[in-house]
Amino acid sequence: MKKEVNTDRLFRSARLALLFAGALLTGVVVAHGGATGVVKERMEMMKDVGDNMKQVGAMIKGRAAFDSMVIAKHAQAISDAAPQIPELFPSDSLHKPTEALPAIWEELDQFSALSVKLGDEAKKLQETAQGRDKRAISRQFAKLGKVCSSCHTDYRKKEEK
Repeated sequence: MKKEVNTDRLFRSARLALLFAGALLTGVVVAHGGATGVVKERMEMMKDVGDNMKQVGAMIKGRAAFDSMVIAKHAQAISDAAPQIPELFPSDSLHKPTEALPAIWEELDQFSALSVKLGDEAKKLQETAQGRDKRAISRQFAKLGKVCSSCHTDYRKKEEK
């Protein structure tokens, strides 16, 4: 029996993930000014993750040619970065221009768990992309975007406007 897919919901989730990736990149470019040491290192890594998300989002949104093998490569890059995230947040790295909130160190186990989940969802995206099913890829990308969003909601300063 064939399962019905709610394409409106699927593409709405994919759009949200794309919007998140765009917002991430916009904020990161401005935020790096004056960063040094581990703060700069983590900002650059997070920018790389955001760049990978943006590239996948553009393909899903139809703004770039859809290529599931390229999506798999972007997902692999995110998966490779994820385990490094907790290491880039030592307790003495709350100085400006960081966008990290003190909640990271107060809830280090939850923060680290989100890094693991990021890696897991990115790995699933990589595996899903191997199947070349655009809808399945879009659904998995939306799940990955939700992990990014939840971490930024809880552990990143809001952008000043």
